[in-house]
Amino acid sequence: MTYRWLLPLVFLGALTLFTACEMNDDEPAKSSAISRLYVSYSDYQFDINKPKIYNVSIVSNADSSDFGLLKLDFLSPAAGGSAIYFHPGAQTVFQSSLNRTERDSTVYSMYVGQTGQLTNRGKIIYERMVSPRGLVFHPFLDKLYVVQMLDGTPSVLVYDRPRGIDRQIIPSQIFEFAGSKLYFDATIVNSNLILSRQGANGGLDIFEKLISARDIALNNIQPTRSLTVTGANNIQGVSIDTVNNVLAMTDYTTPTSGDPVGRILIFENFSEISKASGTITPTRIITGANTKLKGPTDVDLDFRQDSKYLYVADPVSKAVYRFDKNAEGDVAPNATFERSGLSPISLSLDARN
Repeated sequence: MTYRWLLPLVFLGALTLFTACEMNDDEPAKSSAISRLYVSYSDYQFDINKPKIYNVSIVSNADSSDFGLLKLDFLSPAAGGSAIYFHPGAQTVFQSSLNRTERDSTVYSMYVGQTGQLTNRGKIIYERMVSPRGLVFHPFLDKLYVVQMLDGTPSVLVYDRPRGIDRQIIPSQIFEFAGSKLYFDATIVNSNLILSRQGANGGLDIFEKLISARDIALNNIQPTRSLTVTGANNIQGVSIDTVNNVLAMTDYTTPTSGDPVGRILIFENFSEISKASGTITPTRIITGANTKLKGPTDVDLDFRQDSKYLYVADPVSKAVYRFDKNAEGDVAPNATFERSGLSPISLSLDARN
């Protein structure tokens, strides 16, 4: 067989392919930007004769004017969803379970396709896990950190290579913290683990370099620094935007009568206020009747440079609200997403340019 005509044929084929794929001048430029919101619902249908409740929603174009119109509902194995977390480095959504039918000792994983669609992948089961509420993934270490109470002690369970787990398994590390603090949500900045602290005058506890600690089990861990918000009552969700240097936390008060009153606490210049312990004062607070906030449990900031929005899950109001990032006081949400009276308990934003 002779190959003298192969090179010209390859060149001709490549030229044809290039011409076919060349963009027309009138064709709009294609954008690879992503603004996708994953929402976890705590609702669960006990009656096996009735349709199951899809406990996850994937909201596409979360930063567009049609917020909430482009969405897909998904059914994970969780018997009532709890915390939900996505990181593009994992290409996986993790969701903890309320397990209303049994002990809540499971974190589920779902693979994320190119358009955001989910596929159930695996589960992490640990019999001593109780009420896992905060989730955060470290992409370079390939570790998942789970905030929960372990035999009455505030703890964080650490799992190596969590995307491949589909069984009962002992954590690779366990961090047990001093005292009886009610930790709820978690985030990681550099090698520092940051936990939101519930209760009267709650706030944040910062544990420096804990992420790089190599001990299998660490006990009676004291925070490096504690930040307190005077007057806070039920701080739960926390989001730290390291690009725009902003911290946001959810809080709500429960009056003796009537509905609870929700708040979003915004702190500018977080990198500076986090360097010292003590009381911190919000730069801005979003609260009031027009906000519709009653019992917010989670918040997520858009981390992109010059981004516009933050997102709030409020199970009491049964809605997800989008606010302008510079909002303050008694202002109405920029947009609202609701699902027939279901209770959104947690959310996670995938925003990339």
